[in-house]
Amino acid sequence: MKDQKLAVKPNKAEKEIQSKVMDVALEVHRNMGLGFGKEEYCRAMAHEFELEKIPFERDKNIELSYKGSIAGQYLLDFVAFASVVVSVLSEDRLTYMDETKMKSILKATRMKLGLIINFSKDILEIRTVER
Repeated sequence: MKDQKLAVKPNKAEKEIQSKVMDVALEVHRNMGLGFGKEEYCRAMAHEFELEKIPFERDKNIELSYKGSIAGQYLLDFVAFASVVVSVLSEDRLTYMDETKMKSILKATRMKLGLIINFSKDILEIRTVER
């Protein structure tokens, strides 16, 4: 039983990827501060990803399927390293629904790791969500 729990923990490579994305967010927050909208933070994140030579896709459109048909579409802020979904927010606070939404996105994309990043606080708020 203990071995099964260890198997689902992120491996070293996944932790490094997570750390690099978090470092990008911290750099953006350190330089921009708070008070801007989501779009400004997304532009800054994209620029920082480029500076750090981190592979990413911005505004990635995914299809949500249901029993073989397309039930809808969703636009992801970022996918970094082709494996981490990054959601950028500039809200008063993160909510349970933000996490629930990320879990649904991870399920739909079959990715294992999502980061919800909220820039509207003095201290950057980052929530890690795993599938």
